[in-house]
Amino acid sequence: MDPHNRVVIITGASAGIGAAAARAFAGAGARVVLAARSAEALGRLAATLPGAPVVVPTDVGDPEQCRALVERAAAACGRVDILINNAGVGLAGPVAELDVGDLERALAVDLLGPLRLAQAAVPIMRRQGRGQIINVSSVLAEQTLPYLGGYAAAKAALERVSEALRMELRGTGVAVSVLRPGTTRTEFSRRRLGRGSERRRVAPRGVPPEAVALALLRVARREPRLAYVTLGDRLTLLAARLAPGIVEAALARAIGWENQ
Repeated sequence: MDPHNRVVIITGASAGIGAAAARAFAGAGARVVLAARSAEALGRLAATLPGAPVVVPTDVGDPEQCRALVERAAAACGRVDILINNAGVGLAGPVAELDVGDLERALAVDLLGPLRLAQAAVPIMRRQGRGQIINVSSVLAEQTLPYLGGYAAAKAALERVSEALRMELRGTGVAVSVLRPGTTRTEFSRRRLGRGSERRRVAPRGVPPEAVALALLRVARREPRLAYVTLGDRLTLLAARLAPGIVEAALARAIGWENQ
């Protein structure tokens, strides 16, 4: 779907990938609806964007706020064409010691938030006869890392929900796509829940958020089932399927998370 003149909801839009995506889609002629918890950060971003962006402060972990976001977008813009479920919360810690409360918060934001937003948007898109839901997942949904099992589980669940929803919407004109970024240079990992960050001695550099934003634009235009940001991410997962033990050991060594 060409983003030009389309209404695009972007969650987690106050920083990182979400803010970069807002700039990219607004620059492509879309009318963006910006959602995140910080009204102040959203306001600053909106002031820099063309196309009369709509600001809707939202905690996607709250069911009522999810519903209100989609309703306000439809009321303000007359339609909802693309929903980008980008908001997320990180979670680190050994699985054997994972705090259940932290995991519940991660699931509320990373899985249930996108689910509720999709449930609110799908009826509108079906009435329009056209729409797209883009769920931002992670390469960790297929190949996790030590101390990131809880976060990986949430993203894996999001992908299974996305697959089923795509099949259920076949023939309606509503597409469902998943983007799997790898490591991205944002503040995301520094703000994650749980414990485990102290074990990470070497941080992969990753790609800038603008690279993920451009990948989101490609996903919007081509509507693939599954997409990656870099060829390296795709090749890493292919190698993990062919030689899982070797890749697991290599990844643990590469990021400095050896067993202690």
